[in-house]
Amino acid sequence: MPDRIDASFDGVRNAPALAELCADLLARQRESWPALRDGYAALDDARIREIAADGYSVKLQFNPRRMVSSGAAVDPESIRRRKCFLCSENLPKEQMRILYRGAYLILCNPAPIFPRHFTVASRRHLPQAIESDLAVFLTLAEDFGPGWSVFYNGPGCGASAPDHLHFQAAPAGIMPVENEIGEEINRIPVGRVGEAAVLASNGLGRPLIIVEGSGQKDVMSALRTVVAALRNGSASPDEPMMNLLCSHDGMHWRVLLFPRRRHRPEAYYRDGDDRVLISPGAVDMAGLIVTVVEKDFHAVGAEQVERIFREVSMDGARFDGLVSALPDRLRQQAGAEAAASEAG
Repeated sequence: MPDRIDASFDGVRNAPALAELCADLLARQRESWPALRDGYAALDDARIREIAADGYSVKLQFNPRRMVSSGAAVDPESIRRRKCFLCSENLPKEQMRILYRGAYLILCNPAPIFPRHFTVASRRHLPQAIESDLAVFLTLAEDFGPGWSVFYNGPGCGASAPDHLHFQAAPAGIMPVENEIGEEINRIPVGRVGEAAVLASNGLGRPLIIVEGSGQKDVMSALRTVVAALRNGSASPDEPMMNLLCSHDGMHWRVLLFPRRRHRPEAYYRDGDDRVLISPGAVDMAGLIVTVVEKDFHAVGAEQVERIFREVSMDGARFDGLVSALPDRLRQQAGAEAAASEAG
């Protein structure tokens, strides 16, 4: 089936803004696509409970509609046996799309976590891996503009379609860490590449790296340096386990990178009432933890949140080693780029 293109965005000046096009798409799809309408009706009924942990907070969202994602089988054999639900030919016939810069399709997410929730899927069936498309990720955040966040789940830590490259977009400010990370007490300077600053989190219950800057080239270079450091010492050629969250305030990018070591916490694999069906992705790591079983929504407290973060995040010793190694790596990268600029 050919792409059902509702609108196109290519960044041309004076054209409708991307956020405006997406709002129009969502309004029309809620009228014409029953599954999406049902998804937002379920979100309207979703409940929220706030938990104060040690130095940070999280929100639990009870959203049973997300069971398909939280319980998704993402092992290679299961992926091989099912049709890719992000490939254009397999999308529901009712699902309209915005063509984004000729290479991606913006889709309304039929199981939303946010009041406006979009999936941005490559038109090509490529594995979920961000490094070759970091520029797209940053540009997408800039195109959505202030008031929006764009996020990425690595193939082994939250992506329910690890076989198809995609991002997601939602309104900013709903995930607690977006506000907490702006407080100076939660930030430790690490180094710079040009105009891009790299910082580490402090006391938020899970480690993260922050990259901020006004120049896309410097922000991308700093991110690549961080990812290379994450890969250091690993024999695997695969992308390091990580989730990313990106926003653009009209002048500066802010990227939050959550280094991971496990897809799901130990409690996810228990039997019976001891099982806790929480499968953390970028949204959960950012402090909006989605629960799909009502008992989990009521039972999970600060201690269990801290345990989940501790089990799925990079361990403290390795994170300390990463932070210690980054200043030299960033200086080397900055020096190499300065030399290349002079030579050019």
